[in-house]
Amino acid sequence: MATKKENGFDKIFVVDINPGNDEITKELVIGRFARVIKNASLYQNIIITSHSTMSLLKNVIKDIGIKHGYVVSDNGSRIYSIHQDKIVYDNSMDKEDVLAILHYAIMQNSLVLVSGSQREYAYSLNLLNALSLNKRHYLPLPYTNDYNKLAKFVNSTIVHSVLIFHKNRSEMLKALNEFNNVAKDWSFNGLAGQHSYFVVTAKENTKYNAILKIMEMLHISNMDKIYYYALNTINDLCIKAFKNHLIHQDVALSSIYYNKINIQANIDNIITNMRQAFFSDEENANNTYVTKEIIDTKRLSQIMAEAKNTKKLV
Repeated sequence: MATKKENGFDKIFVVDINPGNDEITKELVIGRFARVIKNASLYQNIIITSHSTMSLLKNVIKDIGIKHGYVVSDNGSRIYSIHQDKIVYDNSMDKEDVLAILHYAIMQNSLVLVSGSQREYAYSLNLLNALSLNKRHYLPLPYTNDYNKLAKFVNSTIVHSVLIFHKNRSEMLKALNEFNNVAKDWSFNGLAGQHSYFVVTAKENTKYNAILKIMEMLHISNMDKIYYYALNTINDLCIKAFKNHLIHQDVALSSIYYNKINIQANIDNIITNMRQAFFSDEENANNTYVTKEIIDTKRLSQIMAEAKNTKKLV
C-alpha cells in the first residue's frame, strides 16, 4: 500500500452515495459524476461511503473504474481498500441481535433488508414492496416471504447491517424513535436514512468512525484536509465534523434530496469546489487556467498532470 508520503496525497475526498438502479444512478452516479471522481482519485485520496453492502459497492466501484481509494459499506461496518483489494476493517453484528431486530421489524410490517458478508437478502410479506425495492436496487436482490429462509440466511452468514423500510418518512421516523428507545441499552442502534428507511448496525459502526480509521491509515490528522461530499444521501455527523462541505447548500437543506435536478446541482458544486481544493488562489484567479467545463469533461487528468510541472499552461 502506498503511504501518504509515498503518493504525496494530503487530502481526502469523502463521497457519500446511495446507489440505486434508476436513471439517477445510471446517468449521474455511473456517468457524469463517475468521470470526475475517477480522475480525482488519481491525485487525492478518495473514500466512497454508503449504507449499502460491500458486494454492491464493489460493483459500483468496478463500473466507475476507480483503482485507488477506500470503500466504507454498511454505514461504517466494513472498510475495503481498493488498491490492496482486501477488507481492512470488519465489525459484524451478533446473530441473536439480528434475529431480535428482524422480529421487531416484521411485527411492524416493515420490509427488511439484511446485509450479509457476500450478498443481501430482503424479507417482506408484501410482494409489491419487494418488487419496488428491487427496481431501485443496483443489483438483483434475493427476496423471500418465508421467515425460516431468512433466519437460515442470517445463521449462515456474517451480518453487518439491517435496513428497515417503511411506507413514508414520517412513519419511519416514528418507528425509529420507538426502536431506539427499546434498544438503548443494547449493543446496536438505528440511524435514519435520507428516505423512508433506517439502518441498524453495532453502536460503534458509523461512517464518521470509519473515516477516522482511514485517516489514521493515511497518517492524516488535520480535519481541514477532509472534504465531505454527499451526492444523494447526507450523514449529519459527517456534516458537523468535516467543515469542508462540497455540498450545494440549497441541496443540503432540501427535504426532497434524491431527485435528478438536486443531484445535478450538487455535481456542479463539487466541480466548482474542486478548483479550490486542487489549485492555488493564484491559479484559480486565471479563469482560463482551469474551468468547470475542463474539469467536468475530458481534460481533468491532463490538467492535473500539467499542473504538477508548471504554474501556467500555454
